[in-house]
Amino acid sequence: HEDCNRVKSKPYVEDFEGAGMADGDAAIESWRRHLLRHDSIIVDHCQGMHRSHVTCPLCGKESIKFDVYSSISLPIAPKKDRSAIPLSDCLEKFTEGEQLDEHNAWYCTNCREHVCALKMLALWSVPDVLIFHLKRFTYEHTTGGVVRRKIEDKVVFPIEGLDMSDYILGPIDPAAPPVYKLFGVSEHSGPTANSGHYTATVRNSKNGEWYRYNDSNVGQTSGEAGITGGAYLLFYKRVKGVARWAGMEKIMTDGQINPHGALESDKDGFVAVKTKKPKKKL
Repeated sequence: HEDCNRVKSKPYVEDFEGAGMADGDAAIESWRRHLLRHDSIIVDHCQGMHRSHVTCPLCGKESIKFDVYSSISLPIAPKKDRSAIPLSDCLEKFTEGEQLDEHNAWYCTNCREHVCALKMLALWSVPDVLIFHLKRFTYEHTTGGVVRRKIEDKVVFPIEGLDMSDYILGPIDPAAPPVYKLFGVSEHSGPTANSGHYTATVRNSKNGEWYRYNDSNVGQTSGEAGITGGAYLLFYKRVKGVARWAGMEKIMTDGQINPHGALESDKDGFVAVKTKKPKKKL
């Protein structure tokens, strides 16, 4: 992204808090601030936003933020007495609330201390190129130190017709529905993230055929061949239409909102009037 970034001089942008605002307004303002420092072809087609909602268990203070993502890290759900885990189970687990532990505590400005807050994530928008990262590596803190483990359970994911509609909180454009087809899988073999071997199963964009890549070896295969216990990264592409900025461009165009005016104007497009400097007395 940085090599393609159209922004050459990055301004300082304060962290934005959306508590007390309508979600749609908070999402727009968050994206406008993002564009002040990040504007590239990656931003155009590979980034979306999720809504983060954190609640203090002591005083009930809430924090709502809209964070930009380039990939979605999915926890691997339990098997439930099945030989494989559907991707839908991982998506549902992603949207479940979690209690933060002491190693990931959140600072509550009301209590003025770090607390094990309740955190909930939800997808607000999804980009044209959707990347899933399956969290196969776990790090557990024990009295003897950090224990690293790899989860090699098979996650079954669709080759065609992945519909994300049920997982999106934000508006959906009928001209560019959130329905995707798989075009690549990156697989990892080995005990840890710092070692092992990577291979890839990729769909040719011109003829639609699938190919297996293993170092310098390339051979024809099928999309189903990528569904293994080593599947690590999943690459999907929107089937119909284009939604620049994960649909935020259309939302701001329809609302006549300047996407590049986050520091100069408010959410309604009004520009703040600057006071004139007093003239020096002679």
